[in-house]
Amino acid sequence: MKQALPGSRVLCTRSAALEAPQRVMCDGRAVVVWMVEDDHPAVIDDRCPHGNARLSDGYVLYGRIVCPLHMWTFGADGRAQAPGGRMEAAGPMPQSYESWISGDEVWARI
Repeated sequence: MKQALPGSRVLCTRSAALEAPQRVMCDGRAVVVWMVEDDHPAVIDDRCPHGNARLSDGYVLYGRIVCPLHMWTFGADGRAQAPGGRMEAAGPMPQSYESWISGDEVWARI
């Protein structure tokens, strides 16, 4: 169990992140939290750079979050994969954040 680090905060419960992607606001920044595996959370900015959609409105498939607009997928590192490999982004790629589980809480350094 990792201890709290400077600048870290609780984002949501592990059980909530297992159920569905969670949108969390941190100091005016929207992030999305989901579980890559049962004990491994992912936290990235909650905005698709392609169509400007909320990634938190998407779903998780094979540990990657799927954008509900054009089906781009994002890994825990924020890297995108586009259907057909065509990567035309309208904005910057989402930033990823260090995250971990402590008890039933997802923590991250935002």
